[in-house]
Amino acid sequence: MKTIKNIADEFGVNVQTVYRRLNKVKQAENGDLTIKIDGVTYFTENGEQVIRDSLTNAEQQLNAVKQAESSEILFLREQVRELNADKTKLLEQIDKLTTHAENLSRLTENSQILLAQQKIESLPPSKFNLWNKIFRKKDNRE
Repeated sequence: MKTIKNIADEFGVNVQTVYRRLNKVKQAENGDLTIKIDGVTYFTENGEQVIRDSLTNAEQQLNAVKQAESSEILFLREQVRELNADKTKLLEQIDKLTTHAENLSRLTENSQILLAQQKIESLPPSKFNLWNKIFRKKDNRE
């Protein structure tokens, strides 16, 4: 006969886990699963088998959950990698567009300057400029 501690050590769980599992199993089973001798709880042959089956099933369920979680985690990690790659591409495109926008701004500014110069050059020369007016008046006075 094994004690609660022996079973806990065998399955790598703590004593409280074995007691909780035992309480759940006792509700389902009608037979005596444990015996107390001198304050120490021992499993009967039937109790030991039932608790082993219960802990094994729980361990298998936990492993199944861990495997499902690990596959989900791998899937999510892959999605994160893909999203990071997409993010990097988008940032590169943003940099290129920013450079193109700056170039376009410079071109627009230069074309406006050229257009203004062309307008000035296309104006007919004025007949009288300010200096001519000043000097003609002097000439007329004399």
